Amino acid sequence: MQFDILNTSIVFLLILFAALCHAGWSTIVKQHNSFSIMGMTSIVEIVVFTPLVFFVPFPPLEIWYFIIASVILHGFYRLSVIYSYKFGDLSFVYPIARGGSSLLIAIFTLIILQDHISLLGFAGILNVCMGILLISYNKNYKFNFNAFVLAVSTAFLIAIYTIIDGLGVRLSENKFSYLFWLLLLNGIPLLLISIFSNEKLHSNLDTKIISWGILAGILAILSYGIVVWSMQFIEIAYVSSIRETSIIIATIFGLLILKEPEAKKRIFPAILVIVGISTVYFQI
Repeated sequence: MQFDILNTSIVFLLILFAALCHAGWSTIVKQHNSFSIMGMTSIVEIVVFTPLVFFVPFPPLEIWYFIIASVILHGFYRLSVIYSYKFGDLSFVYPIARGGSSLLIAIFTLIILQDHISLLGFAGILNVCMGILLISYNKNYKFNFNAFVLAVSTAFLIAIYTIIDGLGVRLSENKFSYLFWLLLLNGIPLLLISIFSNEKLHSNLDTKIISWGILAGILAILSYGIVVWSMQFIEIAYVSSIRETSIIIATIFGLLILKEPEAKKRIFPAILVIVGISTVYFQI
């Protein structure tokens, strides 16, 4: 895609900001009651986007197929995130889920969407994936099978809904119409689950959960809203790969905030991620 260099740089920096937001959101979900935080995230999305959808055109029927499919997949994704964090560290699960999704998205966009990705650009994406997956490797510990399977499942869900949203926003005449309706609806499945699950949302609500939940909701909106918006300007695989700098941030958060003992060893492979991201940037 042809895009002005200055504007490309701005979009690049916005995606990096989205990565920071997503790492923060994931840290909050891991650190606190997951179902309650997810429920609060959904409430914030509904409060923010209910008035905003009245200022954009109503999406046509063909666009609703993309929105509904994405909402369903986001529900499964958030559920998968909750359970994967119950079984594994943030610095283990997050790299596999995000790194695996980057590689899958690159493959899917080449085969299905026929996006133009240069050989060097694809090498940069592979470099990002390799660094991310190395972050999760540890020869001294027993392989965490349950967390691994859930993380891989999460990677597939991320890849599929990212492709769907990339297509949806590109096909929409009004990009904000797609974005606002998606962000309004995508948390509803988990909100319903959080209300009726054993960890009932209303019974766990206190000042702490509400405060962290509001912050999580704002971070979730910024992290994915920016990403979907960016896909109209830059190849989907490139957007996904750049966003996965959140892995480095999440690993640091795992070390400094969650005090995960293995997080420190997972920082060095992040150099591969940085090299890969830089390569991708210069291929945009």
